[in-house]
Amino acid sequence: MRDRRRPMIAVRVADVAASLRFYVDTLGCDLVRHDTGADLAVVDAAGYAILLAGPAAGDITHELRPEGEVVKPGGSVHLVVGDLDARRAMLAERGVMATLIERPWGDRHLQVTDPDGYTVVFWTIVERPPEELLNLYASGVDALERALEGLSEADLDLAREPGAWTIRQIVHHLADAEAMALGGPKFALAEPGRVYHGNRYSQDVWAECLDYTGREIGPSVALFTAIRAHMLQLVRRLPDALERHTVDASGRPSPPVGRILGMLASHALDHIEEINETRRRHGR
Repeated sequence: MRDRRRPMIAVRVADVAASLRFYVDTLGCDLVRHDTGADLAVVDAAGYAILLAGPAAGDITHELRPEGEVVKPGGSVHLVVGDLDARRAMLAERGVMATLIERPWGDRHLQVTDPDGYTVVFWTIVERPPEELLNLYASGVDALERALEGLSEADLDLAREPGAWTIRQIVHHLADAEAMALGGPKFALAEPGRVYHGNRYSQDVWAECLDYTGREIGPSVALFTAIRAHMLQLVRRLPDALERHTVDASGRPSPPVGRILGMLASHALDHIEEINETRRRHGR
């Protein structure tokens, strides 16, 4: 399997055959390969390859792209689909009652739990008019400020449920996500059409190695705020900024700046809602 065909993510499963029945027969993914001797399989979910690794699979690093990652137990697998309602109807026909999540800002997700406790999240890209998109992107700064208002240092270490990230960890993750996503849009704005390859990062590794549990949040809030202000200044000043894009090594266009900003806007608001939910559950 050539590198470009290797999966970006892997999940550890108890029974590969059972997982294949779920992902292929129930979710409608395509089987790419099933290696019973190696106790692993690869499925294709609308162009997104997922490695299913059984107990005997051992080290699967070589099966993934260099920047790939293994989803932690109980984690989420995110899949983009073109028509969320059609996907929901298809799942219902197969006896799967997916949970529909509708956000106040217009995003919708479908969530399904697989046999090993991973959450499969289907979502679709919402196309918004330029000014609506930029307003949504800008709103994240005030939304984060409101979500953190009045919290003590001790409050920052509360989580909405056991095993979930604390408020402090979420804030540091938001700052790092914005910083890691900055390279592509900046190259697209300054040098449209240039080849650009940015490494993926493991949010769990970064959370551990960058001390998300112990650091004060002020610098991360400031970084998040500064990046948003910086990008808004650029895209409102440069013509056709939201349509500019880089290309990958094969020459295929990468997502345009507008789509990346839209994804970042939704990503931040989702996590900010987790902070608000944590506050509600703890009466803060």
